[in-house]
Amino acid sequence: MKGITKKKKVLICDKVDSLMLDELNKREFDVNYEPEITSMKLKDSIEKYDIVILRSRTKLTQDILEKAVNLKIIARAGIGVDNIDTKYAKSRNIQVITAAGSSTHSVAELNVALAVSLARNLIPLDINSKNGIWIKDTGFELSGKTSGIIGFGRIGLSTAKILKSIGMEILAYDIFENQEAIKEVGGHFVSMNELLSNSDFIFILVTLSDSSSNIIGEEQMKMVKSGSFLINTSRSEVIDGRVLLNYLESGRIKGYATDVLWNEPPTEEWEKTLISKPNVIVTPHIGAQTVEAQKRVAEYTLNNLFAKISEMGI
Repeated sequence: MKGITKKKKVLICDKVDSLMLDELNKREFDVNYEPEITSMKLKDSIEKYDIVILRSRTKLTQDILEKAVNLKIIARAGIGVDNIDTKYAKSRNIQVITAAGSSTHSVAELNVALAVSLARNLIPLDINSKNGIWIKDTGFELSGKTSGIIGFGRIGLSTAKILKSIGMEILAYDIFENQEAIKEVGGHFVSMNELLSNSDFIFILVTLSDSSSNIIGEEQMKMVKSGSFLINTSRSEVIDGRVLLNYLESGRIKGYATDVLWNEPPTEEWEKTLISKPNVIVTPHIGAQTVEAQKRVAEYTLNNLFAKISEMGI
């Protein structure tokens, strides 16, 4: 973080850890912090900025980026870039950097927490108990079961390490088979169909791309082991939501837990119906929402931003 003193106009569109503001101000960047900025205001003001820093709330669509005549770098304080029109940014030679790896541990812990919550029916039991309904329910242990991890990158490996430690068998599917990583957890790479048909708990941890959109549709759902649980903390577009709802209602899928929705918050009726189910757990995109992860996000974003500035010589 040393040696970066050239003054540039920076807009921060979403809430970030104070470390980011402190470091930028120390280096005399001209920082405007507007964590609640609207799309309309962003469109009207983006022309003034050299750098935009955002998380997942703000959307940088083509119509907004068309106004960004001075923009040189977009810094995503997180991992995914599906809220940025990266193709258009590339056509304008606007660089996009992320904080890849910063939320690995926090998302991995959330994955396991959601799996345990589903298996033990914790949320409905909590609600019942608080309402004076003192009825026990018999759940399932994760130990001795098979976990299938779709997307075996940093988060997939970190999740697998926790699952292995509590006695689960690890199956994984990824277009890139990292053999060294899978050996760390004594797991096996298998085909998608084999994973779906043999896993008791299926973790969807892929990076969203054109090839991963709707990779779990009707045909894949037919292969899913009856009574299995699905946990998705990557992107909702990976699953056909209407198909998922049908399989939840039929009982073929025993439970679904997710940190991501097709619309956040939900707008379509089928989506509202899905999240209202007692065997569905929804969290509001909190994968990186820990004190520790937010500091790492700030650090990783800043380091990558300053490195890109030096590389570009601006």
